[in-house]
Amino acid sequence: MNILQLVPYFYPAWAYGGPAKLVYDTSEYFATHGDRVTVYTSDAYDRHDRMPADKRLPQTPNFRVRYFRHINNASAYIYNIFFTPGLYLSALFEISRFDVIHLHDFYTPQNAWIGFLARVFHKPYILSVHGCLEEKRVAQRSIFKRIFLFFFGMSLLHHADRVIASSPNEAQAYLAYGVVKKRIVSLGHGVDPKEFKTSVTRTVCKKQFGVDPKHVVVTYLGRIHKIKGLDMLVDAVAMIKNTQITFIIAGSDDGYLSELKKRIREKGLTKRITLLGTCYGEQKARLFRATDIFVYPSYSEGFSLGILEAAAAGLPLVITTGCHFEDVQTYQAGVIVQPSGNAISAGIMRLVSDPALRKKCGENAQRLIESRYSTEKIGSTLLNIYALVMR
Repeated sequence: MNILQLVPYFYPAWAYGGPAKLVYDTSEYFATHGDRVTVYTSDAYDRHDRMPADKRLPQTPNFRVRYFRHINNASAYIYNIFFTPGLYLSALFEISRFDVIHLHDFYTPQNAWIGFLARVFHKPYILSVHGCLEEKRVAQRSIFKRIFLFFFGMSLLHHADRVIASSPNEAQAYLAYGVVKKRIVSLGHGVDPKEFKTSVTRTVCKKQFGVDPKHVVVTYLGRIHKIKGLDMLVDAVAMIKNTQITFIIAGSDDGYLSELKKRIREKGLTKRITLLGTCYGEQKARLFRATDIFVYPSYSEGFSLGILEAAAAGLPLVITTGCHFEDVQTYQAGVIVQPSGNAISAGIMRLVSDPALRKKCGENAQRLIESRYSTEKIGSTLLNIYALVMR
């Protein structure tokens, strides 16, 4: 099978969020199982830089990545608008070679063009919007996104051979936009638990991050964006009077860091909340090792990679209903609370006060990943979907 993956940013542009990692993991899985994968993406790297040459993936016969130059870094990072002229011409000459196409994200000119070419060349395509149609996100959409939805988005949705819904809420969003139910496939994301194992002890890891080893560590890891509910997390910390708890907020700035710092200062919490910045690879594994409770207070989420990674690392979870991840309750992997400072603080303290419950929830979280969200399970299911639409 010859597969084209289209994603606006890719390995190792972790600053842009989960899809970069998710597409990399599944592509690697496809390639190792004998399929040929080509990834079309931009050369976006982070807020300030383009993808350095030494960071790009080496090309192999089964796994090829084409990093097309995008016009403006600011439009890419701040507004999520990617213009890659070279991609459009290359796709025109190469698209006939592919058996199936998987489009990621939604509001991108690349999706509009490749979706059009797929119809012209009679190539099946699958669409994963990765939360872009969530109600709160749609309400915040820019003029560009409104124009895109009117001229290109509805056609892109309605002509897709299959659309991937990462949560029941996303499936409902597809239905609301008129997608035929039989074309909606419910499928989460996959992670590899081995990535988050480290031989370093919890005590050493806590000291590495400047934390008293006796403290309970509560961590958020994800983009620093207003939709992630970090304002509510700061309010929750202010309500918690236990000084034996350390809070860590880690992740790349997505336009909200200055406001977050201001809120932390106003609440007098600068000594209780550590802002760690970006965290990848071994540092991420050590951060998870240092963590006792993982919190994700999002107002609205498609399907959080951060939650999956924390669960794979065996961490008990405190998440909001906005995360749309009911499996946490089904598997008793943590606590699901309403999106408010009061509810988040209560959820955190429930796990802080009960070490046995924390341990059990962490074990259940790992079991959840192994049974439903491993890279192998998700990759295998995707290959079956590709084969189905090619018939």
